[in-house]
Amino acid sequence: MRTLVCILTLLLVSTTYASSTVPFHATINTAPVVVGGGPTTLELLIPGTGQGSHVGQLEVDGPSHVDLVTLTQTGTSTLTAADGSSFNFSFAGTVVPTGGPTDPVTFQGTWRTTSGTGRFADVSGGGTYTGSAAGPSGILFLDGTLSNPGKK
Repeated sequence: MRTLVCILTLLLVSTTYASSTVPFHATINTAPVVVGGGPTTLELLIPGTGQGSHVGQLEVDGPSHVDLVTLTQTGTSTLTAADGSSFNFSFAGTVVPTGGPTDPVTFQGTWRTTSGTGRFADVSGGGTYTGSAAGPSGILFLDGTLSNPGKK
């Protein structure tokens, strides 16, 4: 009986360790810059800094395309941890101009990891994003899960 309990305990621990999917949350202060576009589009570069679970201090940077007719947003970004490990993710969602003086644009959508380096070499995952921007500053919230995020 004792042997069976030991075997079951080892199997449970192994299974728990193998499925290393963890919740991920990040808060990022952004500084969006319009770098191009046309009459019905905006091309943005969105750098930022913040804090994330399983990442710690982070930087994010990447392009975003906004269609002003359909009010959709697509793009890619690289999230880099303080140790230089990074993961790339793609995103797609909607943009809502609110017309208010403090938050003239809000946005929301989904994101999905596409690749990683360093401790994020085997990362996968995704989730949702929300945020707002007013002129040269904004806030971005990423929520979701990461599988195989490495150790901080």
